[in-house]
Amino acid sequence: MHQITARIVAKEEIAPGIFRITLFAPAVAREAQPGQFVHVCCGEHQSYILRRPFSIHRVVGADAFDILVREVGEGTKWLASRRPKDSVDLIGPLGRGFNVDGDFSRAMIVAGGMGIAPMVFLAGKIAENKVKVYTVMGAAGRTQLLDFMDLKRLTRRIAVATEDGSQGHKGLVTDILSKEIEESGPERIFACGPAAMLRPVAGISRRFGIPCQVSLEARMACGVGACLGCAIEAREGYVKVCSDGPVFSADELGW
Repeated sequence: MHQITARIVAKEEIAPGIFRITLFAPAVAREAQPGQFVHVCCGEHQSYILRRPFSIHRVVGADAFDILVREVGEGTKWLASRRPKDSVDLIGPLGRGFNVDGDFSRAMIVAGGMGIAPMVFLAGKIAENKVKVYTVMGAAGRTQLLDFMDLKRLTRRIAVATEDGSQGHKGLVTDILSKEIEESGPERIFACGPAAMLRPVAGISRRFGIPCQVSLEARMACGVGACLGCAIEAREGYVKVCSDGPVFSADELGW
């Protein structure tokens, strides 16, 4: 874990109000694992004292990494307004990422909306191990299907669900997940998205007898497990999303 001043080297609006920001931070880039996050100071005054967590979207070369930023409040609007050569203060890499150890040859990635954030990094890491990767992704509409082409390049097959029906199945990711599992036969499932999606994904995975890991979203104050602000109830007591996670096995959570 490092607290550093990272320089912005690139910024791109990849969908309305959603930006991909590339940060030059060699110490973080070299240690990062899929599923980990950075805690970013999003402002310059006391009203911005709380940092915001952002998944490490992917590592760029050996010295930089991307994050995805959606404008939803004053802090993220401030961060999205930064330009190349500006700097931001951040802490990272933080948290427990996805566990990709073990002997498996087929994996499935399930992403909903901004839950795509850690999944490109994860897909690349799994593919490096010669594992066949299949993707099921969903969003409100076609323009919110972030990184579609990157995942198409990294995975064997990609299935899509959009709520408005503008691409793929009209409906939710969970509508098509069982069919995709039957056709792909994954031995591991990795998921990230809103809790309303993750719980049924975990239930479907359990029905098929497939180990499932989920990456949770939570409001965080400290980001290192000290303040207990992101504690949630799990199977055996409470866990802290920032330090015990953000990635958990569905069994840990009792889902």
